[in-house]
Amino acid sequence: MSESGTPGPRDPQTAAAATPAGPGASPGSADAAVLRHLKPSGRVPAPAVPEPAVVDPVFSCRNVSVFYGAKEALKGVTLDVGRRQVLAMIGPSGCGKSTFLRCLNRMNDTIAGARVSGTILLDGQDIQDPSQDAAQLRARIGMVFQKPNPFPKSIYDNVAYGPRIHGMSRSRSQLDDIVCTSLQRAGLWDEVKDRLTTPGTGLSGGQQQRLCIARTIAVQPEVILMDEPCSALDPVATARIEDLIDELRESYAIVIVTHSMQQAARVSQRTAYFHLGELIEVGETDRVFTNPRHRLTEDYITGRFG
Repeated sequence: MSESGTPGPRDPQTAAAATPAGPGASPGSADAAVLRHLKPSGRVPAPAVPEPAVVDPVFSCRNVSVFYGAKEALKGVTLDVGRRQVLAMIGPSGCGKSTFLRCLNRMNDTIAGARVSGTILLDGQDIQDPSQDAAQLRARIGMVFQKPNPFPKSIYDNVAYGPRIHGMSRSRSQLDDIVCTSLQRAGLWDEVKDRLTTPGTGLSGGQQQRLCIARTIAVQPEVILMDEPCSALDPVATARIEDLIDELRESYAIVIVTHSMQQAARVSQRTAYFHLGELIEVGETDRVFTNPRHRLTEDYITGRFG
């Protein structure tokens, strides 16, 4: 309540977690919003308490919704991505994690019938502004997919592809330096330096994923998006990728979608939990995992979800 006696603005992340529902709640009331989140046991989730906004975020997203035709897949998400941090997005399948990730580099533009509303600012600039060139935007926001997808080219040409098309090198020696540095930063140089002309598709799964990471960082992005980058890898390869993520965050903002609670706890500084298209909770990873502020988050992390 404001000093004038009129109701003040409500935080969008806590609006749905108002007072417990009464028996006569109307469909549009705050009580009805809580009813929609009741679990079968009848427990009412504890209200989520939003964390302070990130200082000087690389991404600032406000009230972002995504529609596929008439279906609302993402519902009013407000979330910041910090610089030189890893943000892990967790939640059950179909909860909107990957949908939100695709918003950050406008990959939803390629899906027929998809529509994005809300504001997504990259360094203060609206990425959905018609004047924004999507190709240039994606050079600033690298993407690593769930399944390694090296080009059907040599290892060298896989890494050199981006710098070539973006005109980042003026000579072969300069391009050589970019390829070498990128492979070193991806922890792959020592394994492939003697076979740079061989196909990238001939590498092992873990090596292919690191090659894709080298290809991503070769164009010097500001942000790296990772959509379950280790789901197709064995534990040894997964450990290599996680070590690499920890090293890369010193230079990049990283957003990772993962179904592994252990991975989220190991690699991230902040964690966001999604449920049915809504952002339920976001905060420092240690706090979210040890003291979740919403019952849905607690149930998912402890394995009681469902």
